[in-house]
Amino acid sequence: MSKIARRDFKVRTVDGVNIAVREVRPEPHVPGKTPMVLMHGTRIPGISEYDLPAPGGSLAETLALAGHTCFIPDARGFGGSDRSSEMDEDPSQSRPLVRSIEIVRDIDAAVDELRRTTGSERVGLMGWGVGATVVLMYAAFWPEKVSHLVLYNVLYGGVEGHARYRDHPLEDPARPGHFNQAHYGGYSLNDPDMLMTKWAQSIPVEDKDSWRDPKVAEAFRQALIDGDPASTNHEPPRYRSPNGMLEDSFYMGRGDKLIHASQVYCDVLIMRPQLDYFSRPGDVKALVADLVNSPRVETWEPENMTHFVIVDRDSAGRAEAVNRILTFIGNNTEEDS
Repeated sequence: MSKIARRDFKVRTVDGVNIAVREVRPEPHVPGKTPMVLMHGTRIPGISEYDLPAPGGSLAETLALAGHTCFIPDARGFGGSDRSSEMDEDPSQSRPLVRSIEIVRDIDAAVDELRRTTGSERVGLMGWGVGATVVLMYAAFWPEKVSHLVLYNVLYGGVEGHARYRDHPLEDPARPGHFNQAHYGGYSLNDPDMLMTKWAQSIPVEDKDSWRDPKVAEAFRQALIDGDPASTNHEPPRYRSPNGMLEDSFYMGRGDKLIHASQVYCDVLIMRPQLDYFSRPGDVKALVADLVNSPRVETWEPENMTHFVIVDRDSAGRAEAVNRILTFIGNNTEEDS
């Protein structure tokens, strides 16, 4: 079995933003295995989704044990990456910060460093929620750098009427069909328990601990707090997240496509557990219909699994989800240089 090494470092984007990256890699390096960039979603930094310090809480570690070097970047405004000065001001003073299209620059900096360190011409990308939309965008911009896409709980568009957004303050009451910028502003100040509650509510049994390990759940909550150096300025702690991806989720939820999947030319795996509250069956259907230039398109829509399946217990679907990812990304067909 490979040993696992971790490294935290920063890469610089073409527009001068410093992006924090967590590397989780096998030692020694395993030639021929697809390197992976793991992109977080709307409100939380990368480590909280992909590398929790608890058994069963790190997809990156599981992939690394199978030979895949993983990079986990924080988009600008998240985690250890640079934050614009607007995030130190009242959120009402700025527009929603960090739209998905901007994050493509952050991913590109991480991808180029991963290609350099592993010697692979192309790498795989995985994204969670709107993070999946971002990696889809990236693959359209730089098809020559991408071998695989894993789209986990992806919001795509092409289907109207997202249940979460009915009678929701995301919509501007003065301008129906538009995001409520006046209400949300540049960033949100989040209670860590908000996502903890959503996770618990999505579990279809009374005993939540039988479905998710309490140690993983607590590590997740702590990672949210640790991801913002200013979180402990509040009592109880609150963490900031830019609202650009939230605005993008609103428009995709109402049916708009921010990227057309016909522009993607790599293999694609779409993962949507039945109990996911974010992605919809219609997103999967629209994506599959549009991925006309992808040589291989697979879908995985298991019953009775949650939005958080990759950090749920193995018996609640994590083992099956991880196996599906590993089988899909397999070996990189290119030789390391």
